[in-house]
Amino acid sequence: MRLLPAIIALLIFPAAITAAEDETRFNPPHQGSYLGIRIKGTGNGSRVDEVLPGGSAERAGIEEGDIIVRVGNWRFNTKEVPLTDHLRNLKPGPTIIQVLRDGSELDLQTNPDPLLIRDAKEINRIISRNRLFRKGFSKMETDGIPLAERLTRAVHENANREGVYEEMNRIINLFKLSHTAIITPWVSKNLFGNGDHFHLGAFFQLVEINNEKRYFIRSMMHGSPAREAGLLIGDEILSVNGTNFSKSPRKTIAGYEDHRKIYTTQVDRDETLSISFRRTKDGPVKSVRMTVNVPLNGPDSVRKSIRKIPTGEGNSIGYIHLWDFMSRETAFILKNTLNKELQNSKALAIDLRGRGGRVMVINMIARTLKNEKRPIALLIDREARSAKEMLAHRLQGTPHVTVIGETSAGAVLPANFFDLPGGAKLMIPNQRGDSEILPFMKNQKLEGRGAVPDVNVLFYLPFKAGTDPILDEAIQVLTRQLSGDLLRI
Repeated sequence: MRLLPAIIALLIFPAAITAAEDETRFNPPHQGSYLGIRIKGTGNGSRVDEVLPGGSAERAGIEEGDIIVRVGNWRFNTKEVPLTDHLRNLKPGPTIIQVLRDGSELDLQTNPDPLLIRDAKEINRIISRNRLFRKGFSKMETDGIPLAERLTRAVHENANREGVYEEMNRIINLFKLSHTAIITPWVSKNLFGNGDHFHLGAFFQLVEINNEKRYFIRSMMHGSPAREAGLLIGDEILSVNGTNFSKSPRKTIAGYEDHRKIYTTQVDRDETLSISFRRTKDGPVKSVRMTVNVPLNGPDSVRKSIRKIPTGEGNSIGYIHLWDFMSRETAFILKNTLNKELQNSKALAIDLRGRGGRVMVINMIARTLKNEKRPIALLIDREARSAKEMLAHRLQGTPHVTVIGETSAGAVLPANFFDLPGGAKLMIPNQRGDSEILPFMKNQKLEGRGAVPDVNVLFYLPFKAGTDPILDEAIQVLTRQLSGDLLRI
């Protein structure tokens, strides 16, 4: 098999570090170097087959055909350490590269880029090919700072990985398109894709109060370590393992667009964390410990959310939180639950708050709920997004359905995902936009608009202490419907 020339770049594989060691392992500084060349091994060095534009090799004056014989303290005759391995461990900084050119040795001063420059280049390449971004691209160029330059600056101006990804998210958020975000490496591995996922099951929203940035629990999966430890929606998260959360290396963006400011906590499987929090505005600081030793997934969270809410006279309202619509299993769970555990409930509160999913799953759930004869309240809030708000809008106007809560996120563009060299994923909308899903949404555009509830309820997150005004209002509405005061069927 013909081997393609290697791209000289950083491919960081940090040495194994135990959980007891420095937490900066979750947010490492730049390591390893990227030159921006393609090479092929020869008998007397590494021949440069291509110099990639905009790279540190081009800036240093390296040319196609040069033979690299020395990089810093690495020499060609150091057989036990190939050049690619040396670059994996070479911290970016001023470095002398010696090349053979036309029979002469030349020492060239270079300043290799970090690997995340490769992410910047790949993000620029992918976005530039998507027609939905053209208007924003033109505006950036008119402003004098093209996207590629902005992303490159993000790498050079942030010393740590998480800072780079956060700044890159801020930059691509300038396009003002939903489902446009960089999903960081830890989130990509531990919250997305196949296999068992181990995490706290808690997501924190950044809220600015009196110009101060503070973090509050926005959502928690049922059965998660965070919920089982007794944390509540609206609790203010102060620190993780003794480090202020705003400065914690464990803090990472959770996959939403930058303007939504949703974060989560990086954690190793079977690791025990200590979290300090405040439940009331001026209340005492409390702490809890939790161990991440149970895999979490959407369908299990749905199952564990099921309960009956008594309404008096032996009646109840059935409650179920559909965490996400990623799997058809969620649709099957809902259908079976309505026929079994919640069979005798006189009305239903279906919680749609949180993340989205797939159109195929929405269709299945929509059919199940449309065929119901009991009064149904669909719960949404400003963070209900994508498939969740599409379902609420689709069923709105059905005689037995009432949509209750806040206007949803208005983020419905179908997404595509691309792997980035540094282990992150780029999420951007399909360039066909929402054209394929418009029929499901009754030919009304929800992007930037959202689903508008029948009954509006304000949900102010800080220090909510687990109270839920949206669910409380749903119970009241359903109770009045059952009594005949607001019966819609």
